[in-house]
Amino acid sequence: MTTEMVARVELLDTGELLLGLAGEGNPSYQYVYREAAGVYWSEEPRGFKSTVIENWSCSKWFSHIVAVVHSGLGVKLVLGKQVAWKNVPDQDIVEIERQNAF
Repeated sequence: MTTEMVARVELLDTGELLLGLAGEGNPSYQYVYREAAGVYWSEEPRGFKSTVIENWSCSKWFSHIVAVVHSGLGVKLVLGKQVAWKNVPDQDIVEIERQNAF
C-alpha cells in the first residue's frame, strides 16, 4: 500500500475541498473518479478534491475523500504534522485533527 502525506487542506473558492499532497502524486490517481463518489484528482495543485460542498461539512468530506482514495486506489492519506489550512472552519480543523491523530 502506498502512503501519501497531506500537506494542505483548502476550501477552494469554487466550494470544493482540496487535500493537497506533499509529494508529486502518481498519474494513476486520476482514475479515482471511477469510484463515482464525488472525489477527483487535480493534477495542479497535486491533490484530491471533492465536488462542490453542499450538505456535508469539511471534516465529513475530508473523511470521505480519505476513505474513497484508500478503497479505490489503495492509497493511504496521512495528515502531515505541518498542514497548511485555508478557508477551513476552525471546528472542522479540530475535528479533522482529532480523527486523524498521529
